Amino acid sequence: MKSKYWILSGIALVAVIIAIVFFVKRDKKPLLTFEKIKRGDITATVSATGQINPVVWAQVGAQVSGQIIKLYADFNSVVKKGQLLALIDPTPFKASLAQATANLLSAKAGIVQAKATMELDKSNYERNLSLPPELISKQNLETLKATYDVAAANFSASQAALLQAQANYNIANFNLEHTRILSPLNGVVITREVNTGQTVAAAFQTPDLFDIAENLEKMESDTNVVETDIGKVKVGQKAEFTVDSYPNTVFTGTVSIVRNAPMTIQNVVNYDVIIYIDNKDLKLKPGMTSYVTIDVGKKDNILMIPNAALRFAPKNSDSILRTYSMHNKLPAWVKTDSPEAEKKEWYRITKVWVYRDGQFIPLPVQTGIRDNNYTELIEGDLKEGDEVVTGYQTGQ
Repeated sequence: MKSKYWILSGIALVAVIIAIVFFVKRDKKPLLTFEKIKRGDITATVSATGQINPVVWAQVGAQVSGQIIKLYADFNSVVKKGQLLALIDPTPFKASLAQATANLLSAKAGIVQAKATMELDKSNYERNLSLPPELISKQNLETLKATYDVAAANFSASQAALLQAQANYNIANFNLEHTRILSPLNGVVITREVNTGQTVAAAFQTPDLFDIAENLEKMESDTNVVETDIGKVKVGQKAEFTVDSYPNTVFTGTVSIVRNAPMTIQNVVNYDVIIYIDNKDLKLKPGMTSYVTIDVGKKDNILMIPNAALRFAPKNSDSILRTYSMHNKLPAWVKTDSPEAEKKEWYRITKVWVYRDGQFIPLPVQTGIRDNNYTELIEGDLKEGDEVVTGYQTGQ
């Protein structure tokens, strides 16, 4: 009885082992994730960061050096064009102007004296020149001519001295006038860089004293867009952005300028895109960081491929492509000029993978605009409802 029991147990064990081996060998299909091709709307966007600035603003500097003795404007002051903002000590400039005035008057007197002397010497020379030769010697006539020439040269030198004195006077007057720091436009003071008693030095560069924004209701975002995306950005496109101060508020704007000047930031070429913003509620302030999304294209009711399917490649994709490209032609919309080029194109062209009859098959596709989840399908042997591979299941 016991022997019969052991025989039956052994037969059952063998049957279980055979079943396990059979099903393991039979089910070699990898565990994959799939998603269907479907129709929908895609809005393509470009994301970037920028800084909020006034549309029109000015840096007000000093053209003369000296000590600030009085401030007439402060942060957030509303100012008018030509309004006095600050005063540099005018004392040394008044003294320079007084000295230049005296030199100018002296030069004017000198030119009158030189002119009178020249005219007297000229008259004396011409009078003696008209006398008969026996009444005046040739030597005396030459002396009179030389005296007249010297007087004429002194008159010319006096004219030059007058011009120099006039220029020195203009410079002294200019410097005195520019001790008064005036606003170049109507606006609001957003930055004040100086205090009363501080000395500004304008010898090497113009120091920045005030920053004035013309109108805080009209702002712009200076946005850095990387070179891979700049070709998609056009003037007139709509943009949305947020700032850290109002994370739940979405602001809107319009692309107004795409600048051509390149900027290299962390070894990446960027271009400045100016986005015009209406800031009537004055929430946005100069210097805020903006997180911008620019709408660069939209298409409705189109076939869409999951972006994950475009990123997927099976573990042995190279060998599959080599075999597949030997027996299959690329679609007509893929332009190649030789069989060798076609074989290379199998590796370069965008493709998705499907799993049919126990094997992976690459399908070439032509794509269009994309968003964060889907990409437009323009050409390809796929239709709505077809399943494409998006990845391996966990553990594969």
